[in-house]
Amino acid sequence: MSLLASLTETRRRTIIAVLLVLAFAAALRLYNIGWSYSNNGVDEGVMLQRALLISRDYDLYTDIPCDQAPLAFYFGALLKGDVVTLRALNAALSVAAIAACMFVARKIGGDIAMVATGVFLAVDFAFIRESRLFSLDGMAAYLLAFALLSFYYYAKRGDRLAVFVAGLFVGLSTAVKLLGGLGIIALVLFFVLEAVRERSFKASKAVDLGIMVGASAVPLTLFMVALGPSEMLQGMLFDQTHREFEPLFKLSILAYLGLNLTYILPIAYARELWGVGPEVRYLIVVTGVILAFMILNPLVFFHHMVLLSPALAILGGFVTAETVMFKKGHTHKSKLYHVLKKDVTLRRFATLVIMIDIVASMGLAFYGVAAQGEPSEIVYAEKLRTITDQDDWVISGDPLIATYADRQVPPEVVNVAYRRYPQLTLEDLEQAIEKYNVSVVVLCFRLKEIEGFVQYLRDNNFTMVVPWWIGTGDDTVLDMFEGSIDPTYFYVKVSVAEEYDIPTINPKSAI
Repeated sequence: MSLLASLTETRRRTIIAVLLVLAFAAALRLYNIGWSYSNNGVDEGVMLQRALLISRDYDLYTDIPCDQAPLAFYFGALLKGDVVTLRALNAALSVAAIAACMFVARKIGGDIAMVATGVFLAVDFAFIRESRLFSLDGMAAYLLAFALLSFYYYAKRGDRLAVFVAGLFVGLSTAVKLLGGLGIIALVLFFVLEAVRERSFKASKAVDLGIMVGASAVPLTLFMVALGPSEMLQGMLFDQTHREFEPLFKLSILAYLGLNLTYILPIAYARELWGVGPEVRYLIVVTGVILAFMILNPLVFFHHMVLLSPALAILGGFVTAETVMFKKGHTHKSKLYHVLKKDVTLRRFATLVIMIDIVASMGLAFYGVAAQGEPSEIVYAEKLRTITDQDDWVISGDPLIATYADRQVPPEVVNVAYRRYPQLTLEDLEQAIEKYNVSVVVLCFRLKEIEGFVQYLRDNNFTMVVPWWIGTGDDTVLDMFEGSIDPTYFYVKVSVAEEYDIPTINPKSAI
């Protein structure tokens, strides 16, 4: 912990420390960005394939069934759904979000808090994981981080432009993924709690709240005008209401906190932090709202947890600064400061938790980067590219394979996730193959579990390619929450097999 203090003893050291933290964060995210660090199932492939289809003039919600908000897909379409480019831009956006959070932390808790916040986010596994993917959850979290920066200025100065910008960023986050709307709920709740705290609700505050809510509504309103409100609401809202409650998935919350031990401290010390100022109270409210939603929501995945990271990292940075309270540059004397000063054992415990967290997270991050191998999806995509043209249609149980190959999947069967509404059926696949004259089917993940699909392929002039011909790659090295993509099989039309001299398996021995 003394290292953090020594890094911020002078202005020059502080600037160097900030630049090193941001460079370190960028390196972890951009190194070998074309290879998976840890995947999120088929989600990234689904999102990229939608972006690719939009770039080829298909309409979201009407032509392309979609159960998410639209902004990220149109952003992705500008770059034609290119995997590496969009991952790199997402990584750069995450570094900018880290810088924004560091700035807020400095304003709240000083230079030590700033550097600590940057380190926490740089090695936060959830944050790294989503930063290295074209991730809706990641993009929504970064935009919320920018909202936190804007709201800080409102909380300190009452600047209406700042609250407008904060509301706009929350609206953009919501337009990427509806979970970003939790930021709106947190903002409204914050205004209510501040009114209760002050025992009054001034008319000026009501105007500020109206500005914030109005600004947050702008992005989705514009999309609804352009794409049609009924189609958007059906896709991104009503098609999400059919998910079953799965309590075991709540373990994602424990996994997230277990990988970011420092984030537990602000939750434990929320009462002591409450009186620091409105900017800290807002961070606590944001954390509370998102965490409550994760507990109550029927279905929660690990990648959803990234929305918690910006606020908790800033609070964690503040707690760290209060723990290193005797060092030069520390000027904030909160209630937590006095609690830690009085109880040496508690201060040592907090120090130990922070140090263990940083060391363990940094080790996990380094391992993830160092142990990467070429993903199977890239190997399969190279083969797929050699036996198809750009205008050919393919079906893939992992749409990322098709996107790596720059090949399009029929819009009706892009979403091959296990949890989707309505469920993917054999009839959907049959209709897509016939309507789009599909020439190659990549059989993996859920497609292998749809009863009768393999028999349909055999009966309709498809033949199975020998596995050694398509090759294989490596599993993702930190794939703790998803299953492996292997084994994967190619089914190609007999005419394709003959044209490219592809070795195939006798139908009687094929899967």
